[in-house]
Amino acid sequence: ELVKLSINTIKVPVSGKLQAINEANIVSEGNGIFYGNQFKSGIKFKKGDTLGYIKYNELENNLNSQKSNLLNEVSRLVSEIKFDYPESYNLWLNFMNGIHFNKPLPSLPKIESEKFRNYLSGKNFYTSYYSTKAIEEKINKHIITCDFDGVLNEVSIKSGTPVVFGQKIGKIQDPSKLEFEASTNIQNTLMISKNHGVEIKSDELNGIWKGSVSRINKTIDPSSQNMSVFIKTSNKNLYSGMYVYGNILVGENNDSYSIKRSLLNNNKIFLIIENKLIEKEIEILQISEEDVIIKGLKNGDEILSEPIKGSFSGMEIRTKKK
Repeated sequence: ELVKLSINTIKVPVSGKLQAINEANIVSEGNGIFYGNQFKSGIKFKKGDTLGYIKYNELENNLNSQKSNLLNEVSRLVSEIKFDYPESYNLWLNFMNGIHFNKPLPSLPKIESEKFRNYLSGKNFYTSYYSTKAIEEKINKHIITCDFDGVLNEVSIKSGTPVVFGQKIGKIQDPSKLEFEASTNIQNTLMISKNHGVEIKSDELNGIWKGSVSRINKTIDPSSQNMSVFIKTSNKNLYSGMYVYGNILVGENNDSYSIKRSLLNNNKIFLIIENKLIEKEIEILQISEEDVIIKGLKNGDEILSEPIKGSFSGMEIRTKKK
């Protein structure tokens, strides 16, 4: 066949299974009875919403008892500070007024004086404060909140069920931000850059959706000798768990030519010159399953249209005119 150079879009084929970029297993960090009437698969939550909680009445009583003791200690301290460290009085008075039974402990005031720090330490203030803070943190682990907008799934318990520390009770994921991992050969991967556009398709639905390359892992998989490319997309018509395929759009080349992959032999192809096969090294722009886009030929070059078994450079042939 005679070569006629044209514009070819360089595409790298990809495929994989979509999964949520933001997803997290929900694991119990305490022991007790779990409560959450809305803790059901398919329920949507906003960032900061409470998904459920593990009963913590005993801890709460301990916390309030500790807060009461701390409040008494701080009250005595403030009375002494008023006379011994008057410059810090208002700061610590505000700290004392910020201690409430139904609110988190206020942060410690900034202490610049080493003498004053030693004074507080001698009064066992730090021990009382951080003991109270530890119970507060323990209670926080009994309250399960949502870190991002998402949907619950893989729920394994119902409200009123006992749970133990480390038990997985569900998963939450953001279905609006998805990605899939594709395996690509070394030559194709080296052409790909972050943010390259991607056309995504599915056999389950009609349409073409847009995506982009989010990251590239250039570590070679020993079993396949391929690399991993991650493609992200945000589309309400696509779902986590769906198998998709498509092409990474690397770019266009004006002086390229597409041939069958079977004609390629170690980055070389055969030209036909005066009824002889002459080997020519070419530049590979992109390899797909059946075809290769190459560069390095000229308009009017004559090449084989089908591979010849046992061919070699200088081999005489007869051409079949079309």
